[in-house]
Amino acid sequence: MRSALPGRLRLLLAAVVFTASVLGLTGAPTASAAPAAQASDSRTPTHYLALGDSLAAGYQSTPDGGHVVGRGYAQDIAKVLGGRAAAAGQAFAFTDLGCPGESTATMIGGGCPYPHPYPGSQLAEAETYLRAHHDDRVLVTLDIGANDIGHCTAGGVIDVRCTLDGIATVRTGLATVLDRLRAAAGPHTRILGMNLYDPYLAAWLTGDQGRATALLSLPLAGLLNATIGAVDAAHGVPTADVARAFDTNALLPLVPLNGTRVPLDVARILQLTNMGRGDIHANDAGYQLIADTLLARL
Repeated sequence: MRSALPGRLRLLLAAVVFTASVLGLTGAPTASAAPAAQASDSRTPTHYLALGDSLAAGYQSTPDGGHVVGRGYAQDIAKVLGGRAAAAGQAFAFTDLGCPGESTATMIGGGCPYPHPYPGSQLAEAETYLRAHHDDRVLVTLDIGANDIGHCTAGGVIDVRCTLDGIATVRTGLATVLDRLRAAAGPHTRILGMNLYDPYLAAWLTGDQGRATALLSLPLAGLLNATIGAVDAAHGVPTADVARAFDTNALLPLVPLNGTRVPLDVARILQLTNMGRGDIHANDAGYQLIADTLLARL
């Protein structure tokens, strides 16, 4: 099923919600029982481990058609935590294992398509790290799931069935990731998850078909984020609400953008990401906002 013309949009949105309810995508995951809440430790972390996909890796395209890695929210967080540690007279270490293109499947089984320094899977490397730092105060941030559905938007058209299947994969894959991270973590390790902004809102600017695609993307993004939040909660992991920070569901008010008026969430996605040149990744301002949203949960 693919995104329809505006006249059929209402029926298609209803079908998305109905199908998701049948699949149980909005309910709490059943794969893992909820563990006890994470041990509280208000002191500044001495170690920060960033896990996830291209957002964790700090991937950005550049205006000349190239790209950079290592300029994202994890670096912004490390700068803040490093400053706090220095002010407290503490050592601080930052490790970023994020790999552009990583999905829940490759995070567990290996095979991330972007060059990375570890020989196996990102999850196995993270487990080794956490066991080595069992007694340290470690912060772990995790973003994963976008690449489980990214292939469902070929040609800018949303394949709803593919997206729902991908969200179901995120549900089980994220549960496995968090099960294993929690098992490897020491008593002073804090794990913090995050949900995702919706880059496909930018299609709003491309005409009626694009507006239909943008509107259809919202309930699907909502289902993905509800799934991430439910799995995180079942594992005692807080979820930073990046979607809300990006005003993802704010179709009103209409605000000025390049001589026209668009929904607030459309303007925000164009201001905070590089979707203006077709790159779904956050720009410097967007990454800083993600960092601030994660830091607010500490």
